[in-house]
Amino acid sequence: MKNYLKMKTFFQDRTIMFSDCDNAQIVFYPNYFQWFDIATQNMFNEVGLFWGKMWPQYDIAGIPLVDAQASFLSPLRMDDQIIIETWVENWEGKVGTIRHKISKGKEIHVEGIEKRVWAVKAPQSEKGIKATNIPSDVLTLLTS
Repeated sequence: MKNYLKMKTFFQDRTIMFSDCDNAQIVFYPNYFQWFDIATQNMFNEVGLFWGKMWPQYDIAGIPLVDAQASFLSPLRMDDQIIIETWVENWEGKVGTIRHKISKGKEIHVEGIEKRVWAVKAPQSEKGIKATNIPSDVLTLLTS
């Protein structure tokens, strides 16, 4: 059964720079995935869960990305002022879905999804980490 959460939304403003673009001054698509990653970390930061402190506090190896997708609805260009909207859509035990919308004005230009896991250190494991359930207090901060 899916655990759909109440949506607490986080916003970031950004100006698209020349370095974000290709020679046609259109955003180079991998940059959207970098912005999603930054938006996710900022979401945690905004509720006081700074990754540099949170990881040792919860003895985790991180919150690795296991899947990422994007729908590019229309291009964005150098000097565009955008808003990146981020929220936890659901979190089913070990795996969470984080959604992103990138808008200019009222128009949505890009929609993205990240699937992440709450990973703890597991030295006995071949990979050195294993997914486990996200702590309820962390989930509450991100969704309430």
